[in-house]
Amino acid sequence: MDPVSNPYSPGAGLRPPELAGREADVTSFTTMIARAEAGRSNQSLVLTGLRGVGKTVLLNDLAERARKRDWIVAQVEARVDSEAAGSSFRAMVARSLNQSLRYVTGSWGVGERLRAALATFKSFSIRTDPSGGLSLGIDIDAQRGRADSGSLEMDLSELAFDLGSSASDRGTGVAVFVDEMQELDQIELAAICTAVHEAGQRSVPFYVVGAGLPSLPGLLAEARSYAERLFDYRPIGPLDGSDAEIAVVRPAELQGVSWQAEAAKAIVEASAGYPYFVQEFAKSTWDYAPGPGVKAGDATLGIQAGRDKLDSGFFASRWNRATPGEREYLRAMAPDGEGPAVSGEVARRLGKRTVQQVGPIRARLIHKGLVYAPEHGLVAYTVPGMADFINRQVD
Repeated sequence: MDPVSNPYSPGAGLRPPELAGREADVTSFTTMIARAEAGRSNQSLVLTGLRGVGKTVLLNDLAERARKRDWIVAQVEARVDSEAAGSSFRAMVARSLNQSLRYVTGSWGVGERLRAALATFKSFSIRTDPSGGLSLGIDIDAQRGRADSGSLEMDLSELAFDLGSSASDRGTGVAVFVDEMQELDQIELAAICTAVHEAGQRSVPFYVVGAGLPSLPGLLAEARSYAERLFDYRPIGPLDGSDAEIAVVRPAELQGVSWQAEAAKAIVEASAGYPYFVQEFAKSTWDYAPGPGVKAGDATLGIQAGRDKLDSGFFASRWNRATPGEREYLRAMAPDGEGPAVSGEVARRLGKRTVQQVGPIRARLIHKGLVYAPEHGLVAYTVPGMADFINRQVD
């Protein structure tokens, strides 16, 4: 069939044509938005799950919903190299807020409360860009003594209050969306918790919506003991069978193309319901199918082609980041499949007598985002299907 009209879209953060199985998560967010607009408090939101489950896609969808309701929105992706120039959390928030505030000044008009909030933002941003390169498009002087202490925790809290108060006058709010949130350091996570906590106590509509690996709730709890009460933690997992089938069938139906039941079932089973894999296998199957419609034999070819693409891209990109010693550690986890594996057992398989002997390797793998610690003494891959991929490798 025509590859140009292929409706499937595997990729990092690319929105699939059918956002299946996430209705409850969307409802949780829209409820948060509606309560804030009605002057009622609500918890912020944290989405957690393995890579490939669609956290970024969902985060993007929620951010767009907030923008459509005229909220002040910042959207950033935390990075491992956060010490690089211009990539600190403070700098990324300032740049993203700058874009949103430029829109707000044109849409809302600049009243007294908004002008004061913009002055606070300018103070916050100057700590990032002393040249004043983040222009709001209007002449605003920085507010001395407000969000300019150099302490991220204090400055973010003051910025949250002033922006949130201004947005409240308009019946909206402020939302900061943070992808890969587990990459933030403890100072940055603590600052987020403090800003959310203080805004909530003062009934100001400032919220953070984060997405990250399953280790994120634990990291937040380490940053602030009360973090478990600040956020609505929503695990994002694979789609169940019916939702995965909808993600396969419905985009084709919109183009007048039908899937045989056996073909759709094959995609669902091969993908284990992981949205990224669903998109990859369905896309390859579409390209292989001569049409009209998609048959079981097409799915067999498409699944194999999709798996080859995953092996050469999705999995290989992670495997190639590991040193030989780190690969041996990853191999030692593979007998446990999707895991988690017991750290002590992994050390034993590597011929070590204690966990401490392989601790540095484990720490490096966590830093690289290849594994995470779901609990003390356990370790697991951050991507589904990694064990099977490793078992297919011959070094």
